[in-house]
Amino acid sequence: VLFSEYSENITPEHWIKIAQKLDSLAKSDYKGILVAHGTDTMQYTAAFLSFALAGFPKPIVLVGSQRSSDRPSSDAALNLVGATKFIVKSSTNGVFVAMHNSENDDDTACHLGTRVRKNHTSKRNAFETVGAKPAFVMSGDTMTRNFSGSYYNQKEYTPKIALDSKVALVKYHPGYDPKLIENLLSQGYKAIIFEGTGLGHIGKSMYDLVKRAKQENIFLGMTSQCMDGRVNMSIYESGRDLMHFGVIPLSDMISEIALVKAMWILGTDAKNIENIMLKKIASEFRE
Repeated sequence: VLFSEYSENITPEHWIKIAQKLDSLAKSDYKGILVAHGTDTMQYTAAFLSFALAGFPKPIVLVGSQRSSDRPSSDAALNLVGATKFIVKSSTNGVFVAMHNSENDDDTACHLGTRVRKNHTSKRNAFETVGAKPAFVMSGDTMTRNFSGSYYNQKEYTPKIALDSKVALVKYHPGYDPKLIENLLSQGYKAIIFEGTGLGHIGKSMYDLVKRAKQENIFLGMTSQCMDGRVNMSIYESGRDLMHFGVIPLSDMISEIALVKAMWILGTDAKNIENIMLKKIASEFRE
């Protein structure tokens, strides 16, 4: 037991400790490793482990429950059993989140750790792969594989366990006060991930602060508030303006995953953040 916390209390410093423990097991004889984790922030932890432990030679599966084990409707046992069977049967590596695939107790979905979101507050199948089917589904002892690619963009295990949490995730909305961005700059933030509207837009009231942030060498990335699809900032004039100001479109990367990836890059290779944010490390872009 590394620590016992509600997952809303998990911080990036906890991610480091988890990654260090996992790294110590990279050359072990274990078939794979289960990480018990609360569901509220499980996708953030999964993302950091995916980047920090790129190339890890065996599967890492985060598993939790939407309903605690003292409740008759608990999903804890089935999720744990399904995650274990997945590790035993799969011949893959990568970081996964294993949770219920439906409201029934029939099967367990194993989602890619960089393509998953918690999309419901209480349903047992709250976790979903964005834009695709779950990578694997365990139904009893039968495994269905929907993911045919390679999780990592590299075969060699090259852990880089570090981060810098001076990254902000900004959800733009009508009436957003640009002075909030000014506050981020004064606080020494080094990257901003915008969760923009539609194809990747923020209002023109933000433009002056965006230009100032770029002049101060702040990385500016754009994701979308939409649940699916890709950012495409070249279609409308406003998107083209933002790209001209230095905002980088991040394709279909999930906003929370982009946040974690930027933290990781700032801690490991900050000078190359723009190139690495656009490079596939651990299946953060849809195939």
